[in-house]
Amino acid sequence: MPFKAAAAFHGAACACSACRGGTALFADAVDATEAVDASEEVPAEVEALDGIESKVEAHNTDRPARQAIKTKKGPPRGKPLVEFAEGDVIQGKVKSIASYGAFVDIGAATDGLLHISQMAVGFVADVKEVLSEGQEIEVRITKIDAAKNQVGLTLLTSAQEEEVQDAPQKQKRGGGGGGSRRDDSAVLASLASKGWNPDVFVEGTVVSTVDFGCFVRVDAKLLNPEVEGEMDGLVHISALSTSRVNQVTSIVNVNDKVQVRVKDIADRKVSLSMISPEDEKDKRSGPGGGGGDEQGMGAKDWKESLEKMQKDMPVFTNKIVVEDMRK
Repeated sequence: MPFKAAAAFHGAACACSACRGGTALFADAVDATEAVDASEEVPAEVEALDGIESKVEAHNTDRPARQAIKTKKGPPRGKPLVEFAEGDVIQGKVKSIASYGAFVDIGAATDGLLHISQMAVGFVADVKEVLSEGQEIEVRITKIDAAKNQVGLTLLTSAQEEEVQDAPQKQKRGGGGGGSRRDDSAVLASLASKGWNPDVFVEGTVVSTVDFGCFVRVDAKLLNPEVEGEMDGLVHISALSTSRVNQVTSIVNVNDKVQVRVKDIADRKVSLSMISPEDEKDKRSGPGGGGGDEQGMGAKDWKESLEKMQKDMPVFTNKIVVEDMRK
């Protein structure tokens, strides 16, 4: 505004830029001494937002503080671990299965872990061969860790557990699981020295299955009355049946009672078979060593048919043929 007009408006003592003759700025238009008290003109709705970072959060002003909100939780599931003790034998239900074991509901606040090595004295290749989800089983508590909220379980009796712990352990992998094999060296040495009939079938129990066969537990006394103890042997997939076997579990499963014969004992390993010596010989003599069966491995009389075919075939003789090309 013009200097004279500003001076008339503000007074001669005003020191604003307009009164000094300079360009007037908006900030210079109001003297600090004449500023209106801001608190009197602040709307009530704006004053209510004091301390709130943005209008987006304004709707939370009437709500209780977040830290004061308590999450509603239901009653704790099952009994506390203090009501259980190591050594207790209780009923449980298999909740879920993993490659290394199974989780069992024993009625506690947390599920117990039944490791694959605690399911049998012998080697267990696959948990699903022993247990299934929803199955009711009797387990024994081996360890309780209240601080970590963990419970260890076993299917072995105390005697079986001591047997596994006392025997030298040999870890073995196969079929997606792990476990330990028994040390049958004493029984095998005694049976090897006293002898047995490799053609005689005895009853055994399937303790585990793998992709290439199954392990069967046999009482050595059935092979020789002078030998005490049990031993585990392998029935190779090729020795399960005279016919071709694509999957071991299509023939045998864990806990099955089977008839086997001990073919050989070497390097603390037992070779078993579920095929008679005669059938085994026929199987080896078949085409490709596979024997004759209904699955396309060839007829049993293949040898006689081949000899007859060779006998009926005409005999060809190669001769030198000379042709005179001068004609």
